[in-house]
Amino acid sequence: MTTREQYWDKRSQRFDEQIATQYQDAYTRTVELSLKYLKPGDRVLDYACGTGLTTVQIAPHVSFVRGIDPSIEMVRRAQNKAAELALDNVRITQTGIFDPCLEEGSFDAVTAFNLLHYLDDFHPVMARLKRLLKPGGLFLSATDCLGEGFTREALRKFIKYHTGKMPFVGFYKMRQLEQMVANAGFTVLETENLFPAPPNLFIAAQNEGGPL
Repeated sequence: MTTREQYWDKRSQRFDEQIATQYQDAYTRTVELSLKYLKPGDRVLDYACGTGLTTVQIAPHVSFVRGIDPSIEMVRRAQNKAAELALDNVRITQTGIFDPCLEEGSFDAVTAFNLLHYLDDFHPVMARLKRLLKPGGLFLSATDCLGEGFTREALRKFIKYHTGKMPFVGFYKMRQLEQMVANAGFTVLETENLFPAPPNLFIAAQNEGGPL
C-alpha cells in the first residue's frame, strides 16, 4: 500500500500543472469565497497546504498563515512560492495535524482545501481542528464529492485506492459531507459547488463553542 507521504511526494511533481489545466477556476473561486470570511488580523492554519497555491493567495490578506502538509516535496514547493513572493507572514513545515507544536485555541480560521475525502480519520481530525480554533473561529474547506453521480475521476480513484496505488479515498455526497461537518460541532454558513464533475463543494462553517 502506498503511504500518504509517498503518494503526495510523487503527485507534487505535476500538481501545479494539473491544477492550471483542469481546476484553475475552482481554485480561484475557493480563494474568493474564503476571503469573504477572513480579516486582516486573522491567524490562519492552512491544513494540507500542498504546493501553496491557495496559501500564498490568502497570506496578503491576513496577519499570519501557518501551512502544514505531510509531504516534504509539497512543503518544499510551497516554501519556494512564499520565498519568491517575499511573504514574511507565512510559515510552512512538514507537520501533522496532531503535532503538539500547534497550540489549541490559537487560530481564527482553519482552511482544508481538497483534503477531507482523503482522511481515513475524519472524526478525530475534525475534533482536533475544533480545538485549534478559537470560539467562533472559521473552518473553510473545498472537497471533491466523489460519491455524487458516476464520474471518470471517481472510478479512477476507486480503482487506485482498492489496488493499493493511493491511500484512503472517501466517496461522499455533497449533503452527506455537509452533515458530517455539522456533526463535528460546526455551524455551516455557506456552501457552493465549484466544479461540475465530480462536484467540488466549498463549505464555510463556524466553531460556535469549545472542543467536543
